[in-house]
Amino acid sequence: MYVISSLYRVNKCKSILKEDFKNNKSGWEEVEKETETAWIENGAYYMKNTTLTRWNFYKMKTALKKDQDFILEACIQPKNQEDRYGHFGLLWGFDEQHEYLNRFTLSADGKRSVVAHFEKDHRRILHRFQNRKLPNIDRKQPIRFSIIRMGDYIRFFINKKAVYVAHESLFAKNGNYIGYYIEPGMEISTNYIELKKIIADEMDVTTGMQQFMSLEEYGN
Repeated sequence: MYVISSLYRVNKCKSILKEDFKNNKSGWEEVEKETETAWIENGAYYMKNTTLTRWNFYKMKTALKKDQDFILEACIQPKNQEDRYGHFGLLWGFDEQHEYLNRFTLSADGKRSVVAHFEKDHRRILHRFQNRKLPNIDRKQPIRFSIIRMGDYIRFFINKKAVYVAHESLFAKNGNYIGYYIEPGMEISTNYIELKKIIADEMDVTTGMQQFMSLEEYGN
């Protein structure tokens, strides 16, 4: 089978959201309830889910346009080192109704990552991938989550190590919100999140076809 695809020449990346949480000028949600707490303090954003069954999220509307190539990165620190259940990570690609969302998460024990496109109540999972072959992760240090959408594909990294790649058609693209995801009983903090749009030119891939034609011509 021969596949003709495209490459891209990146001209530049432009930051459209960058947070170090030294203040809350951007308006991240701060709450104090029996079921959840979220607050900004000393250059970090803290989120705690005290429910037994409901996942929480904390979102931010961005200027990212539909079908725009992007890089989304965040450093997230799990706070309860004794936790062994639940997931935490990032959400993206959803709107104010958040009927369908995309998630990129890591399990509390640091041994499993999940990429999924799902309905908000998790009754329907439209796409789900699980990776159990992760590099060793030091949960006592902030963990870097990276999502890169380039052309037709989205790539996922944990601590700069690739964990999954998938076609963009498998994910929701119904909005420009991003956010943090946290499951019941977990507490996390973050001191950095950045969203950058990628400005790139598409280049036709002809080298592989030229090589194939040369092989055919010379009988190799």
